[in-house]
Amino acid sequence: MHFAIVEDLKSDQENLISHIREDCAAHQESVDLSVYESGEAFLKDFRRGFCSAVFLDIMLKGEMTGLDTAWKIREADEEIPIIFTTTERDFALESYGVHAMDFLVKPVQAGALSWCMKRLRDVLAAPVVLTVRVVLEDRTVANRMIPLDEILYIESMRNGIVLHTRKEAYRSAQTYADIVRQLPDSGRFYECSRGLTINFSFVSTIAENGEIVLRTGDRLFCSRRKLKETLAAYDQYQFMALRSEGLR
Repeated sequence: MHFAIVEDLKSDQENLISHIREDCAAHQESVDLSVYESGEAFLKDFRRGFCSAVFLDIMLKGEMTGLDTAWKIREADEEIPIIFTTTERDFALESYGVHAMDFLVKPVQAGALSWCMKRLRDVLAAPVVLTVRVVLEDRTVANRMIPLDEILYIESMRNGIVLHTRKEAYRSAQTYADIVRQLPDSGRFYECSRGLTINFSFVSTIAENGEIVLRTGDRLFCSRRKLKETLAAYDQYQFMALRSEGLR
Protein backbone atom coordinates (compact mmCIF):
# COMPACT_ATOMS: atom_id res chain seq x y z
CA MET A 1 0.00 0.00 0.00
CA HIS A 2 1.04 3.58 -0.58
CA PHE A 3 -0.58 6.38 1.39
CA ALA A 4 -0.10 10.11 0.96
CA ILE A 5 -0.19 12.28 4.08
CA VAL A 6 -0.90 15.96 3.47
CA GLU A 7 -0.30 17.71 6.79
CA ASP A 8 1.55 20.93 7.61
CA LEU A 9 2.32 20.24 11.30
CA LYS A 10 5.33 18.02 12.00
CA SER A 11 3.88 16.63 15.23
CA ASP A 12 0.64 15.61 13.51
CA GLN A 13 2.63 14.04 10.65
CA GLU A 14 4.69 11.95 13.07
CA ASN A 15 1.64 10.88 15.10
CA LEU A 16 -0.26 9.71 12.02
CA ILE A 17 2.80 7.96 10.53
CA SER A 18 3.39 6.10 13.79
CA HIS A 19 -0.21 4.85 14.04
CA ILE A 20 -0.34 3.79 10.38
CA ARG A 21 2.94 1.88 10.57
CA GLU A 22 1.92 0.13 13.79
CA ASP A 23 -1.45 -0.86 12.36
CA CYS A 24 0.09 -2.18 9.12
CA ALA A 25 2.75 -4.09 11.05
CA ALA A 26 0.06 -5.69 13.19
CA HIS A 27 -1.58 -6.94 9.96
CA GLN A 28 1.75 -8.07 8.45
CA GLU A 29 1.50 -5.47 5.70
CA SER A 30 4.14 -3.26 4.14
CA VAL A 31 3.29 0.40 3.57
CA ASP A 32 4.86 3.30 1.70
CA LEU A 33 4.19 6.82 2.96
CA SER A 34 4.67 10.07 1.05
CA VAL A 35 4.38 13.19 3.22
CA TYR A 36 3.52 16.67 1.97
CA GLU A 37 3.19 19.95 3.86
CA SER A 38 0.76 21.61 1.44
CA GLY A 39 -1.96 20.77 -1.00
CA GLU A 40 0.00 22.49 -3.77
CA ALA A 41 3.04 20.25 -3.23
CA PHE A 42 0.90 17.11 -3.20
CA LEU A 43 -1.00 18.00 -6.38
CA LYS A 44 2.27 18.40 -8.28
CA ASP A 45 2.87 14.67 -7.82
CA PHE A 46 -0.67 13.37 -7.74
CA ARG A 47 -2.17 11.44 -10.64
CA ARG A 48 -4.59 8.54 -10.89
CA GLY A 49 -2.87 5.43 -9.52
CA PHE A 50 -0.25 7.42 -7.58
CA CYS A 51 -1.33 6.17 -4.16
CA SER A 52 -3.92 3.99 -2.42
CA ALA A 53 -5.44 6.71 -0.23
CA VAL A 54 -4.90 10.29 0.95
CA PHE A 55 -4.90 11.45 4.57
CA LEU A 56 -5.68 15.15 4.21
CA ASP A 57 -5.70 17.92 6.80
CA ILE A 58 -8.68 20.22 6.20
CA MET A 59 -7.00 23.22 7.88
CA LEU A 60 -3.92 23.37 5.66
CA LYS A 61 -1.98 26.60 5.56
CA GLY A 62 -1.25 28.21 2.21
CA GLU A 63 -3.41 29.23 -0.71
CA MET A 64 -5.22 25.88 -0.86
CA THR A 65 -7.19 24.44 2.03
CA GLY A 66 -7.69 20.74 2.47
CA LEU A 67 -11.14 21.02 0.94
CA ASP A 68 -9.73 22.86 -2.08
CA THR A 69 -7.17 20.09 -2.47
CA ALA A 70 -9.84 17.42 -2.14
CA TRP A 71 -11.91 18.91 -4.95
CA LYS A 72 -8.81 18.90 -7.20
CA ILE A 73 -8.19 15.27 -6.29
CA ARG A 74 -11.76 14.41 -7.25
CA GLU A 75 -11.31 16.05 -10.66
CA ALA A 76 -8.56 13.52 -11.40
CA ASP A 77 -9.85 10.49 -9.48
CA GLU A 78 -13.44 9.93 -8.38
CA GLU A 79 -12.71 6.77 -6.40
CA ILE A 80 -9.52 7.19 -4.36
CA PRO A 81 -10.30 7.16 -0.60
CA ILE A 82 -9.85 10.55 1.08
CA ILE A 83 -9.56 10.62 4.86
CA PHE A 84 -9.81 14.07 6.40
CA THR A 85 -7.94 14.94 9.59
CA THR A 86 -8.59 18.13 11.59
CA THR A 87 -9.13 19.65 15.00
CA GLU A 88 -12.30 21.36 13.74
CA ARG A 89 -15.32 19.08 13.96
CA ASP A 90 -17.48 21.71 12.21
CA PHE A 91 -15.98 20.76 8.86
CA ALA A 92 -17.36 17.24 8.99
CA LEU A 93 -20.46 17.99 6.89
CA GLU A 94 -18.46 19.83 4.23
CA SER A 95 -16.11 16.85 3.92
CA TYR A 96 -18.91 14.65 2.62
CA GLY A 97 -19.29 16.89 -0.42
CA VAL A 98 -16.16 15.31 -1.87
CA HIS A 99 -17.27 11.84 -0.69
CA ALA A 100 -14.64 11.53 2.01
CA MET A 101 -14.30 7.99 3.32
CA ASP A 102 -13.62 9.00 6.91
CA PHE A 103 -13.10 11.96 9.23
CA LEU A 104 -10.42 11.73 11.96
CA VAL A 105 -10.19 14.27 14.77
CA LYS A 106 -6.65 15.30 15.74
CA PRO A 107 -4.64 14.28 17.54
CA VAL A 108 -5.54 11.05 15.80
CA GLN A 109 -5.98 8.15 18.24
CA ALA A 110 -4.87 4.59 17.55
CA GLY A 111 -8.39 3.21 17.91
CA ALA A 112 -9.90 5.64 15.42
CA LEU A 113 -7.07 5.02 12.97
CA SER A 114 -7.48 1.26 13.33
CA TRP A 115 -11.17 1.49 12.43
CA CYS A 116 -10.32 3.70 9.45
CA MET A 117 -7.67 1.23 8.25
CA LYS A 118 -10.19 -1.61 8.48
CA ARG A 119 -12.50 0.32 6.16
CA LEU A 120 -9.61 1.08 3.81
CA ARG A 121 -8.73 -2.60 3.50
CA ASP A 122 -12.30 -3.32 2.52
CA VAL A 123 -12.33 -0.77 -0.31
CA LEU A 124 -8.80 -1.18 -1.66
CA ALA A 125 -8.89 -3.76 -4.41
CA ALA A 126 -6.18 -2.86 -6.91
CA PRO A 127 -2.41 -2.75 -6.25
CA VAL A 128 -0.65 0.63 -6.28
CA VAL A 129 0.76 1.15 -9.73
CA LEU A 130 2.85 3.34 -11.97
CA THR A 131 1.13 4.53 -15.12
CA VAL A 132 3.78 4.14 -17.81
CA ARG A 133 3.76 4.83 -21.54
CA VAL A 134 5.25 1.61 -22.87
CA VAL A 135 6.79 1.14 -26.33
CA LEU A 136 5.35 -2.02 -27.90
CA GLU A 137 7.02 -4.38 -30.35
CA ASP A 138 5.43 -2.60 -33.32
CA ARG A 139 6.85 0.69 -31.93
CA THR A 140 3.43 2.03 -31.01
CA VAL A 141 2.95 3.45 -27.52
CA ALA A 142 0.33 2.34 -24.98
CA ASN A 143 -0.33 3.03 -21.31
CA ARG A 144 0.44 0.22 -18.89
CA MET A 145 -0.34 -0.01 -15.16
CA ILE A 146 2.70 -1.56 -13.47
CA PRO A 147 2.36 -2.51 -9.77
CA LEU A 148 5.04 -1.00 -7.53
CA ASP A 149 5.54 -4.36 -5.83
CA GLU A 150 6.62 -5.89 -9.17
CA ILE A 151 9.34 -3.35 -10.01
CA LEU A 152 12.93 -4.52 -9.49
CA TYR A 153 14.74 -1.48 -10.86
CA ILE A 154 14.47 1.33 -13.37
CA GLU A 155 17.37 2.32 -15.59
CA SER A 156 18.13 4.95 -18.18
CA MET A 157 19.90 3.51 -21.21
CA ARG A 158 21.10 4.89 -24.53
CA ASN A 159 18.02 3.59 -26.30
CA GLY A 160 15.57 4.80 -23.64
CA ILE A 161 14.15 3.98 -20.24
CA VAL A 162 13.63 0.37 -19.13
CA LEU A 163 11.52 -0.78 -16.18
CA HIS A 164 12.57 -4.23 -15.01
CA THR A 165 9.89 -6.22 -13.21
CA ARG A 166 9.76 -9.76 -11.87
CA LYS A 167 7.99 -10.93 -15.02
CA GLU A 168 9.34 -8.79 -17.86
CA ALA A 169 11.09 -5.59 -18.88
CA TYR A 170 9.20 -2.60 -20.29
CA ARG A 171 10.76 0.08 -22.50
CA SER A 172 9.13 3.45 -21.89
CA ALA A 173 8.59 6.49 -24.08
CA GLN A 174 8.77 8.73 -21.00
CA THR A 175 11.84 10.34 -19.47
CA TYR A 176 13.59 8.80 -16.51
CA ALA A 177 12.69 11.84 -14.37
CA ASP A 178 8.98 11.56 -15.26
CA ILE A 179 8.85 7.93 -14.16
CA VAL A 180 10.92 8.27 -10.98
CA ARG A 181 8.81 11.25 -9.88
CA GLN A 182 5.82 8.90 -9.53
CA LEU A 183 7.60 6.72 -6.97
CA PRO A 184 6.71 7.16 -3.29
CA ASP A 185 9.29 8.95 -1.14
CA SER A 186 9.27 6.15 1.41
CA GLY A 187 12.81 4.79 1.41
CA ARG A 188 11.95 1.68 -0.59
CA PHE A 189 13.05 3.07 -3.97
CA TYR A 190 16.50 4.63 -4.17
CA GLU A 191 18.65 6.10 -6.93
CA CYS A 192 22.00 4.37 -6.38
CA SER A 193 23.60 5.69 -9.57
CA ARG A 194 22.71 8.34 -12.07
CA GLY A 195 19.88 6.88 -14.11
CA LEU A 196 19.47 3.77 -11.93
CA THR A 197 16.78 3.42 -9.25
CA ILE A 198 16.43 0.16 -7.33
CA ASN A 199 13.73 -1.35 -5.14
CA PHE A 200 15.39 -2.10 -1.79
CA SER A 201 12.79 -4.76 -1.00
CA PHE A 202 14.39 -6.99 -3.66
CA VAL A 203 18.01 -6.39 -2.61
CA SER A 204 19.91 -9.37 -1.24
CA THR A 205 23.32 -7.77 -0.65
CA ILE A 206 25.29 -4.63 -1.40
CA ALA A 207 29.03 -5.31 -1.52
CA GLU A 208 31.80 -2.88 -0.60
CA ASN A 209 32.81 -2.73 -4.28
CA GLY A 210 29.35 -1.42 -5.14
CA GLU A 211 27.88 -4.63 -6.56
CA ILE A 212 24.17 -4.96 -5.79
CA VAL A 213 22.70 -8.46 -5.90
CA LEU A 214 18.93 -8.81 -6.10
CA ARG A 215 16.96 -11.79 -4.82
CA THR A 216 16.10 -12.53 -8.45
CA GLY A 217 19.78 -13.00 -9.26
CA ASP A 218 20.13 -9.71 -11.13
CA ARG A 219 23.41 -7.89 -10.52
CA LEU A 220 23.75 -4.13 -10.67
CA PHE A 221 26.39 -1.62 -9.65
CA CYS A 222 26.18 1.43 -7.45
CA SER A 223 28.36 4.38 -8.42
CA ARG A 224 31.41 4.86 -6.22
CA ARG A 225 30.35 8.42 -5.51
CA LYS A 226 26.99 7.27 -4.08
CA LEU A 227 28.08 4.00 -2.45
CA LYS A 228 28.30 5.37 1.10
CA GLU A 229 24.90 7.09 0.81
CA THR A 230 23.33 3.99 -0.74
CA LEU A 231 24.61 1.72 2.04
CA ALA A 232 23.28 4.14 4.65
CA ALA A 233 19.88 4.33 2.92
CA TYR A 234 19.71 0.54 2.65
CA ASP A 235 20.61 0.14 6.34
CA GLN A 236 17.84 2.60 7.22
CA TYR A 237 15.36 0.69 5.05
CA GLN A 238 16.31 -2.59 6.73
CA PHE A 239 16.04 -0.99 10.16
CA MET A 240 12.52 0.25 9.42
CA ALA A 241 11.57 -3.19 8.07
CA LEU A 242 12.89 -4.91 11.19
CA ARG A 243 11.15 -2.35 13.37
CA SER A 244 7.86 -3.11 11.65
CA GLU A 245 8.50 -6.84 12.16
CA GLY A 246 9.06 -6.20 15.85
CA LEU A 247 5.69 -4.47 16.15
CA ARG A 248 3.81 -7.49 14.81
